[in-house]
Amino acid sequence: MTKNKSLKNLRKWILFALGIIILFVSFKLSQSIANSNDTPPPARKNLVKEVYVLEVTNGSFQVQIPSNGVLEAHRRISLTSRVQGVMQTIKPLFKTGQKYKIGQTLVQIDASDYSANVKAQRASLYNKITSVLPDLQLDFNEGFDQWSQFLKSFDIEKPIPRLPIMKENVRLFVSGRGIISSYYALQNLEQNLQYYSIKAPFDGVLVSANMTEGSLVRPGQQLGEFIAPGQYELKVSLPKSYIQKIDQGAKVLLNSIDTNQTFTGTVERINAKVNTQTQSVEVFIRVSNQELKEGMFLEANINANTFDNVFAINRGLLNGDQQLYVVVDNKLELKKVVPLHFTETLAIVSGLKNLDEIVAQPLIGAFVGMEVLPSVITPSK
Repeated sequence: MTKNKSLKNLRKWILFALGIIILFVSFKLSQSIANSNDTPPPARKNLVKEVYVLEVTNGSFQVQIPSNGVLEAHRRISLTSRVQGVMQTIKPLFKTGQKYKIGQTLVQIDASDYSANVKAQRASLYNKITSVLPDLQLDFNEGFDQWSQFLKSFDIEKPIPRLPIMKENVRLFVSGRGIISSYYALQNLEQNLQYYSIKAPFDGVLVSANMTEGSLVRPGQQLGEFIAPGQYELKVSLPKSYIQKIDQGAKVLLNSIDTNQTFTGTVERINAKVNTQTQSVEVFIRVSNQELKEGMFLEANINANTFDNVFAINRGLLNGDQQLYVVVDNKLELKKVVPLHFTETLAIVSGLKNLDEIVAQPLIGAFVGMEVLPSVITPSK
């Protein structure tokens, strides 16, 4: 019994000694690992970041406002009939694209019935004047001579001549016989007779024809449209905030997307009314060129105000406080500027001095006092 107890005690002491040995070995291993991590890292070098900078050269900047629109003829008339009749066939035919000279007949409407009525009224007036000549000869010798000369120049096939200059007593006499009223009624009929023939008011082209020869034309019916080629207007709508920057007569650069052609126009008119829905104002640009056609789509860059002593920068360089980074003695500093105008990509600012070096690209992690190595780049024109 005593022997077994001694063996148990011996085994306990052996296990206890092994545990102590294991703990000691573990402690030494962990200490050696910890000592190996305590090796001080190599000293970090103070890295200086290279940045691209622009040297400021202040100057003038011409503001250009982009817009677009469809070209329309500057001189355009709608051909509308004021009388009724059958459209006659004349040369050249009334066709779209036909060119006409000033004074050339565009449309001729049959006026035979109306012309016969006018001749009948002329004959009636002639008879009235003839019937009063004996009375004029008896009472007003001077009036008799005047109306006798009037009848000699009277031709029923031609427009009536002008009334003679009469004394008041002669005028009252012939007016009482209904001659004056008949004269002006006939003059009105002759005026309407001119509406049966429509002539070209200027050299131009018929751009649309709604009627053909032989068609019955009614009063108020639109016959077509006539324009003068080579002189056009471009109507564009601009925000009302831009209107104060534009002067009448300002030069405008026009570009055709289809033909890659460039034209120069001028601002001719600026509407005084603001569109209530879009809050925009209509601007009319005049351009003259024989290569242009009505209906062409053009892009316009309107020359507006000119700013002096300014510099153009990338809009992304400005922060919310209208500041940007400049390099002074190889360190970054923030400088306050005054934005005067913005384009899609640029900000036109004042407040910079010539030869100031501004950071040309947004810099991640930039802060005031950061050391940098500036590298000057040349701005693209």
